[in-house]
Order: sequence, then structure tokens, then C-alpha cells
Amino acid sequence: MKNWAWSLIIAVLALVLLASGSFYSVPMTRTAVVLQFGKTVRVVETPGLHMKWPLMQNVAFIDNRLSSYSTQPEPFLTIDKKPVLIDFFAEWQVVNPLVFYTRLHNDATAQSQIGDIVRSSLRGGVGKMTLESVIQGNRKEMIDPVLVDANQRLQSLGVHLVDVRILQVGLPPEVLQAVYKRMEAGRTQEANDYRSRGAADAAKIRASADKEQTQIMADAYRQQEGLKGQGDAEAASIYGAAYGKDPAFFSFYRSLEAYRHSLGDKDVLVLSPGSPFFKYFRHSLEPTGK
Repeated sequence: MKNWAWSLIIAVLALVLLASGSFYSVPMTRTAVVLQFGKTVRVVETPGLHMKWPLMQNVAFIDNRLSSYSTQPEPFLTIDKKPVLIDFFAEWQVVNPLVFYTRLHNDATAQSQIGDIVRSSLRGGVGKMTLESVIQGNRKEMIDPVLVDANQRLQSLGVHLVDVRILQVGLPPEVLQAVYKRMEAGRTQEANDYRSRGAADAAKIRASADKEQTQIMADAYRQQEGLKGQGDAEAASIYGAAYGKDPAFFSFYRSLEAYRHSLGDKDVLVLSPGSPFFKYFRHSLEPTGK
């Protein structure tokens, strides 16, 4: 092969290498920062094929999608100096690629600094709240000030904090044990209050029942005595009427009742034979005594 052919091949290869080094592709999910000798030349946000010149320029890509940051439970102090464990989740996005690359250079550094800023803002917010409000309070009211404060500080890094979420709020084991003891003491006191009120109510009910029973018994006894008096009066009236109709028969009937009640198997009477008690054993009911 002649020398000119080799020269042509070498020239074509050089042009191909030169062209391949001069073009770069920007994906839709990234922004390109073109650098020359470490200094920023331009920022390319339009997706597609682009050219850089001279060849010593290089390109750094920055992800423009949402990125996330999450933590393990970490201790925070409330305004009443009570420790609380919180793990949170943050979403952020690069809004100024040039500032972001200049200040942070890469996602690893960004994750560290963004996490520190969000953690600091959250620590300040928790430090203004009581333990009860942190555990039981409105999460939105707790997070909104954190978002405002963190975004003011992240603006200088070219980052916007989209959202922060509290994943879990817990207590350290020693604090949790103390809380359990306070809860147990409170429930025990509440139970004792219920028992004492129940005993007082029971005593009132018993006293009312006893009073009502006494009143009922008194009324019943009064009615009993009234009925008994009426019965005795009616019996006396019947006896009087019977005596008035036939005194002899009435005297005989009363004597028979006396015999029935007095003469039993084990009764002993010491009376003279001429006692009036035995007059019906000696005489008949006929007036002649026959």
C-alpha cells in the first residue's frame, strides 16, 4: 500500500477520534456542566447530542431528579430536656446545577451536607416542643418550620428541599421505662378513684335500701296491727252476737275449747272434782240436768 493511503487512513482515524471526543450526550434525567481546566464554562440542560471544544474540556453530569435521604433513629432533646428518638426521610432536588457543582461537586457530598442541614433544622424544631407534643402532636405543624429553615440554608447550595417526613418517633429504653411506670401509677390511681367512688355509691345504695326496707316493714307492721285489731274487733263482735243469741251454748263451746287446749297427753291439772271447770262432765245441757 502506498504511503498516501496510510496517511489517509491515519487522518480518518484521527478525525473519528477527534469527533468522538468533541461530542457528548445529555440524558433527560441529567444536566451537564462543561468544565475547562476546572472552571465552569457553561451549563447544558437540553437533552440530546452536544459538542464541546476544545478537546481539553470535560463534562460533569448532575442528576436533576428527586433524590432522597433517610436516617436511622437518632436522639433529639425536647424543650423539657427529654430525649426522643426520631428517624426522618427527606426528598431534595437540584435547582441550580452550577451552584450545586461549585459547592458540592457530587451526590455523596450533597447527601452528607443536606442531611446535616435537615438534621440541624429538625433539632431546632424539636427543641422548641415538649415531649408530649412531639409524640402526639400534628406532624405537619412540626415539619413546616423545618422545611422553611432548611430551604433557606440549602438555597446557597443550589438545592431545594421538597419534603421531610417523620418515619418514627420513639423513646430511649430508660425513658420508656420511666414513662411506663408513670402510666402504671396513673392508671393505678385512676382505678383506686373508681373503686372509692364505687364503694361510696354502694354505701349510699345500701343505706337507701335499708331505709326503704325499714319503711316498708313499718308500714307492713302498721297494716298488720290494723288488720289484727279489725279482726279482733270483728271476732269480739261475733262472740258477743253469738253469746247474745244462746248464752248456754256459747258457754258450752268456750268450755270445749278450754278442754281441748288444756287436756293433753302430758298436761297435769290439779283441781277439785267440784271445780266449775268440770261442770259439763257432771251435768247435761238440759235444764233439768238429766
